Amino acid sequence: MADAGWLYVAHIARYAAPLLLYPVLTRRLGIEGFGVYAAGLSLALIVSVVVDYGLSVSGPRDIAARPADRGEIVGRAVAVRVLLAPLAVCVGLCLSALTPVPGGATGATAVAILLGVGQGAGLLWYFQGIGNPAPMAMREVGFMLAAALIILAWPGLGVAGALAMQAAGVWCGVAVGVVGVWRRERIARPSWSSVVAALRDGGPLFLSRAVIAAYTGAAVFAVAVLAGPAQAALYGVADRLVSAAGSLMRPLAGVIAPRIAGLLTHDPVAAFRTARWTLIGVFGAAAVVAAGLTVAAPMLMRGLFGAGFMGAKTPLRLLAATLPLVAISQVLGLHLMTSLRMDGRFAAMTAAGCAATLGAAWALAPAFGAVGMAGARIVGEAAVVVICAACLKGHWGALFPARSRHVPAV
Repeated sequence: MADAGWLYVAHIARYAAPLLLYPVLTRRLGIEGFGVYAAGLSLALIVSVVVDYGLSVSGPRDIAARPADRGEIVGRAVAVRVLLAPLAVCVGLCLSALTPVPGGATGATAVAILLGVGQGAGLLWYFQGIGNPAPMAMREVGFMLAAALIILAWPGLGVAGALAMQAAGVWCGVAVGVVGVWRRERIARPSWSSVVAALRDGGPLFLSRAVIAAYTGAAVFAVAVLAGPAQAALYGVADRLVSAAGSLMRPLAGVIAPRIAGLLTHDPVAAFRTARWTLIGVFGAAAVVAAGLTVAAPMLMRGLFGAGFMGAKTPLRLLAATLPLVAISQVLGLHLMTSLRMDGRFAAMTAAGCAATLGAAWALAPAFGAVGMAGARIVGEAAVVVICAACLKGHWGALFPARSRHVPAV
């Protein structure tokens, strides 16, 4: 419980740093400049997903299930990321060429890609797997907050400068993580065949993470492409507030998912009981937060970002409606389905959600901008919940035992 508490503190601080920056940068950069900044952050997210390759999900699970093989797991993960980093850079450069929003600012594009590589190279997943994530998470957040304070104290920084400071903070966290792992583990040099196997086995999780990024965090980039930087800025501030609120349930993935994976090997009843109560608690909290954001939308926009961003209040209200849906898919999908090693189904589910979101965005965003993209997000998250429920149909009796006395084999 202490680890979970400190992990929540670190996660809240991780989302507090951008919220400290956004009210200043929206006024300092203006709506067009802030749109470029937000598109750069979105580009960094896409790059980070390629570098990470789903290892931040599979890594803690594998370490929790096979603690004796930690050195081998870490060595293989590092090799995979070293191989994928150049590909991630190429992906970032290709995407930046699709739109003049980040592509027209060469420096901003370069540091956004550097930021993304650093975000994907983080080693917090290792500490989650060994059951001691809080110290590393706090160190990473400390560097992020230091970078935010430098940006606030340096009024002459433009878009590229702000992204560069954030990249520096992330890379300092990576360096500390490398030292921490090196001191704890005798890292095994992986064979080429094991690296190829890791790439093959991690494909479904990578695809699922990629499509989640495509229709959630990368949505700002999509708005920039379809509707321009001003609409990207409006969507970006609304999405940041909702993401900050929704982030309260994300640390559970680092605590609950490894616990469920471990329990499934020797106590399936306890594993499903943990998933059930997590689902009830997270859904209830998400519904309360969504209601609060809906009521407070005008006050938040005017007070935090200024009158020029009042157009973001409707996107904020629409995005708030996704929080209860995300709560369901987070617990049933990321916590339970991946612990049950339903990686292929999880990837297919998220791909369907991505297709639903991007299809709706293509139809709505050019005409309605940020509002259209927020509506598309609701469509996509609803599709994910429906498909997730269908994928777990055979486990409903174990998840809600009043309906069945039998626990399915896992």
